[in-house]
Amino acid sequence: MARALRFRFFRDERLKYLAHLDVLRLFERALKRSGLPVAYTQGFNPRQKIVFGLPMAVGLTSSAEYADIEFAGDLAPEAFISRLNQVLPDGIKVLDAMPLLKKGSIMSQITSAKYEIEFAVPRHMDYDEINGIVIDFLGNEDITVMKKGKKGSKPVNIRPLIYSLSVRKPDNDGYILDAFLSAGAKNNLRPDLLMKALNLITGLDLAVGSIHRKAMYTSAFNEWKDPFEVANDD
Repeated sequence: MARALRFRFFRDERLKYLAHLDVLRLFERALKRSGLPVAYTQGFNPRQKIVFGLPMAVGLTSSAEYADIEFAGDLAPEAFISRLNQVLPDGIKVLDAMPLLKKGSIMSQITSAKYEIEFAVPRHMDYDEINGIVIDFLGNEDITVMKKGKKGSKPVNIRPLIYSLSVRKPDNDGYILDAFLSAGAKNNLRPDLLMKALNLITGLDLAVGSIHRKAMYTSAFNEWKDPFEVANDD
């Protein structure tokens, strides 16, 4: 039992075109329908006390979205999962939850994310050729692209924001790029910008089929940990 929980949920193909604000409204409506004792902020426009770890871009799916939520009374994680999943629409589901005993914002804790990026090549290229191109791409010390920010676009070297890239060949005709990237409130690298940079630097025209967020991590004592592992750290 706890007055605050950290939970993980997935979003699949059916809801991948929802914008982040739409996801917020979806959870707000579902929480009201569930009858769960959600806590609200004070003031003229009270809002439910729920904070999401890292807003997801439109068009992505994910199996590792995290959020923190506060309640007006104690609640068991199992009760929260069961009651909320009963009213959530198809395409989104809470997977697990744990008590959150210490104050802290998950939004400030997220520092990296892993993605699966399915892509197709414009001509016949075997695995070794594609893999070599990705290795050469990572060999650049400077990968500068125009990155949008609150004050407009500016050139940014994204190479320090790429932790690892690897290519694999599934059974179908395309390829999958496993990308481990910097993420969070600071130094966030979106996977679509990564693919734009890859095309720009290599001169290829790789067509992205889908992007799936596999995991999110925090950095604690030089280790990557998932948000549950650090939920109640000092």
